[in-house]
Amino acid sequence: MFDSIEQVEADILASAGSEGPGLAQRVRGLWGEVTSENETLLEEALKANAQIKLLKTELTRLKRQIAKLNKMKFGPSADQNPGEGSAPKLAGGKVDTATNCEYAATADTSTDAEKEQPAKRKSKPRNTSGRGKRVWPDFLEKRDMFMGTDDRKCPCGCGGSIFDSEINETLEVIPARYYVAVREYPKYRCRREDKIVGTRFEPRIFPNTSISNRLMANAITMRFSWQLPWYRQEGIFNSQGIDLCRSTLMRWSNRLATEALLPIYEMMEKELKMNSARLFMDETTLPMLQPGKGKTRTTYMYALLRDDRAFGGNKPPIVIYYPRETRAMHHIHDILSGVKAIVQSDAYGGYGRLGMPGTPVENITPVKCWAHARRKFTDEFEFNKTYDAETIINLIGELYDEEEKIRGKPPLIRQAHRGQFSIPILDRLRSLLAEQWQRHLQKSDMGRAIRYVLRHWEKLTRFVDDGRIDLDTNAVERMFKPTILLRKNVLFVGSDEGAQAWGILSSMVETCKLNGVNAERYLKWVFDQITLKTPRSKYEKLLPWNAPVEFMIKR
Repeated sequence: MFDSIEQVEADILASAGSEGPGLAQRVRGLWGEVTSENETLLEEALKANAQIKLLKTELTRLKRQIAKLNKMKFGPSADQNPGEGSAPKLAGGKVDTATNCEYAATADTSTDAEKEQPAKRKSKPRNTSGRGKRVWPDFLEKRDMFMGTDDRKCPCGCGGSIFDSEINETLEVIPARYYVAVREYPKYRCRREDKIVGTRFEPRIFPNTSISNRLMANAITMRFSWQLPWYRQEGIFNSQGIDLCRSTLMRWSNRLATEALLPIYEMMEKELKMNSARLFMDETTLPMLQPGKGKTRTTYMYALLRDDRAFGGNKPPIVIYYPRETRAMHHIHDILSGVKAIVQSDAYGGYGRLGMPGTPVENITPVKCWAHARRKFTDEFEFNKTYDAETIINLIGELYDEEEKIRGKPPLIRQAHRGQFSIPILDRLRSLLAEQWQRHLQKSDMGRAIRYVLRHWEKLTRFVDDGRIDLDTNAVERMFKPTILLRKNVLFVGSDEGAQAWGILSSMVETCKLNGVNAERYLKWVFDQITLKTPRSKYEKLLPWNAPVEFMIKR
């Protein structure tokens, strides 16, 4: 054991004689300096350790954020359960080998005589490698081409006839071709009335231009159905030797949207809001150019969807897009004002007052999304491999398994099935969340995920009491795929008028897709009907789901 400073001083005084007090005082001073420096170093070490902990926490947060962004950009769009498609798992996550063995034993029930017989070769469907004969749709045109000599004799000149033939089929394409329609409108000299009688001009949506209804229908479809920006369409025209500026295409399409198609858009919106039992709603960003500043600002595109096919509804599906300046709550209330329906959305705070008395949206029944709830646990499991997160994901997966069995069934059947099978799963899930809540930090990602589900439990579980409700809002999120692709291609919207036209034209095109209607042929037909001065009172027949049968896409 080391001597104390007092013992050292006593030894110095006893052995050093007259110089002892001076040496002892000097030793005491040096000891004080060492002690002070040691305390300073200890304090700096504690601060450094605290800083290291903060940096480690920040590093972990940034790694998680990078992993999440990588998943959003490069990963699968759908969340999958851990170990999906593998062997059954026990409660501890281990593979249930007994179940596998039992399944293998029960599956092999064939007799020895059957095993000795050669297995019959089953016809396999055509795969991506090209094996097997391709079956073409019946409506696809087939052109017979004889590839032999014109006289159908042997090419060597011996006069031999055809013995047999081999048939080979290939899929061909005729590239898009532009042409100028030169219409001659004659003027007649009428002898009976002694005057000149002209021929009525074919009506066009833009009568004083050289652009036809068909061309505008094609340009709009190429942009909003196939996400082809105006500048790329301009390049296509240039490759054909046609000088048609992108600004001209944009200006004409905006006029068609905000003038000609606006009444039809408003009728679709009225039908959606007034005659729907269940709606989906979501939003995405839309960059808009700020004139004179050389940069963009973030605006939003909302989507309101009716799609009753999940519960066997017979109302036509509709989607309406609304461009708005911000993501503020009053925009959501403005869109949903007067709606009396179930509205499924995510848990963004702007939807927080849906159904609240005294608001414009008091007649709405809000429902939340299980896909958003599950995503928080899948992120936690993918990054930290938390066992509790895996358990929750598997339970939510059981809910989705039950939903697959009743997809497309009537509401009462769905409600009865959920009461029998989904409610027990929810009870297990609720008790498990309450148990896990006690052993996870509230500010941890797992704690936030648990708190999210418990806070929205009532709105998440309303589907068990109403067969019209779905588990998630994936239906409306799919409606944003064309918008996101077009947003990526065009980079930004140029003006408020352009955003409004985007919303109107996207609504028309996507509603056509939902109803199985060829959007290009439908738009051309609508433009023709408008140029024929169809009265507004008969515009109902111009709605996408009322389009002529010949415009339906053949499957």
